[in-house]
Amino acid sequence: MFDRNLMKLEGMHAIMAALVILALIQAATIAGQALTLSSVIALLWEGAAVEQQIQGIAAFFACFAIMQLARFAQETMLDKYSLNRATDLHRKLVERAFDARTMLADHEGSAIVATTATEGIDEVQTYIRIIPPKIVGMAAISIPLLVVEFATDWPSAIILTVMFPVIIFYMILLGRQARQRAAAQYGTYTRLSNRFLDTLRGIDVIKAFGASEHEGESAYTFSEKLRAATVRTMTTATLSSAVLDLCATFGVAAVAMMLAFRLMDGSVALATGLAALMIAPEYFTPIRSFASDFHASLDGKNALEAILSMIAEKTETEELQGPAQPAPTWNANSTLEFQNVSHRYDESESGVSGLSFTLNGFEKVGVIGKSGSGKSTLANLVAGFIAPDSGTVLLDGIPCDLTDSSWKHQVRIIPQNPYIFRGTLADNISFYTPDATRERIESAVRDVGLDELVDELPEGLDTFIGEGARGLSGGQAHRVALARVLLDENARVLVFDEPTAHLDIETELELKERMLPLMEGKLVMFATHRLHWVKDMDRVIELDDRSER
Repeated sequence: MFDRNLMKLEGMHAIMAALVILALIQAATIAGQALTLSSVIALLWEGAAVEQQIQGIAAFFACFAIMQLARFAQETMLDKYSLNRATDLHRKLVERAFDARTMLADHEGSAIVATTATEGIDEVQTYIRIIPPKIVGMAAISIPLLVVEFATDWPSAIILTVMFPVIIFYMILLGRQARQRAAAQYGTYTRLSNRFLDTLRGIDVIKAFGASEHEGESAYTFSEKLRAATVRTMTTATLSSAVLDLCATFGVAAVAMMLAFRLMDGSVALATGLAALMIAPEYFTPIRSFASDFHASLDGKNALEAILSMIAEKTETEELQGPAQPAPTWNANSTLEFQNVSHRYDESESGVSGLSFTLNGFEKVGVIGKSGSGKSTLANLVAGFIAPDSGTVLLDGIPCDLTDSSWKHQVRIIPQNPYIFRGTLADNISFYTPDATRERIESAVRDVGLDELVDELPEGLDTFIGEGARGLSGGQAHRVALARVLLDENARVLVFDEPTAHLDIETELELKERMLPLMEGKLVMFATHRLHWVKDMDRVIELDDRSER
């Protein structure tokens, strides 16, 4: 019943200790309410005046108020803690997903990571908020109440003691079945998520080959499997909750019947019988509450297990490279050396193998080769987007992990298709430097030749561009990317991954005049098919035969 993954969360031991204290307070106040209220009712039944019971009534309401305060403190504490832990888990998961050494999306699936980082985090927050107090309550509330029941009326306490293990037995028996079905349902859901994303990615190919109808039938089949798994899980959860409620009801009914017979023959006082009867349902409440919420929070339990597994799992690349070492700031005397570096994609032939070369200071290095030779892979390795499968990378003669943030903060990459975010043109240009002044942005616009575009836009730099807004041509998008780099003073290394491959030659030559000045005082790696760039490079790496010229 107890999820050990909960104790892996930071601060959970302190939270559990606080929950035990608050649960004991609630148990004491519940017992206090039962004893005071039963005493007041018994005395009133015997004909005592209400004025004589003011003290007992005040004690009852005092216990009630303290119990509500304890519950409020518990809920407030758990709301804050669950939000903090969910935020922390979300941050770690996102960092893990964007860590090039883990390749988490490749190992787990992009849809799984995305779904877990969104819906899964919300489910975990709910799970953390409701389950720990239920677990604590079964011991810290039910057991003290049983002790009070023994002190009040031991025959009733024996009935409660006998019923407790019966309920626990059925809870474990039904809980295992519900957990297995919930795990199966979660697995079906994750597979459907991955399949849905794969279908979206290949929608053009599916339509081109006329496979839309077949893919639609396949999607329907998978969705039906998820529906059936969900119904089975809900059926098990509903039936198990009903069984546990029935067991608890039998326990309370048995206590009530025994007390009724004993009250009729006078073997138990009215106040004692009332107190024992009031304690009985409260004794079963934590167990019933845990059982119902346990089934409702199984998705959160599975999501927590998946998140902790994703965060803790070490890939072969991480074990090979060891802990990341901070990269020093690149300067004119720095060196970056690749020694027999390789990277493959899913054991396919694409990628690079056995790369060995050295980059020095602020030189400009061209990378050429036919399609599929690994130019983009090399660019991504230098930019820190992916990690080597084997080989050694030395920065100033010291082994270094280029996926570490200390290196990536110095690197800017301009791909074939620069991404334009939905936002104003000014926001897109100042993406790397959000604190840039308007004057600096306008200066960058002039330097990269965007002033004509700004004059055409209805609101100038404040015009919205990107998704769902005003679109840009390929040349305009590249100018925006160049303006971003121009504004960023932290950019020490520039990586160009065939940035002009899809542009016409006139636009490319115009951009070239803007790009060459940006390369001064920086290490530049320029991957291209267009050989006219070669004469502007200090040297060239040809990937066809892995030789350097």
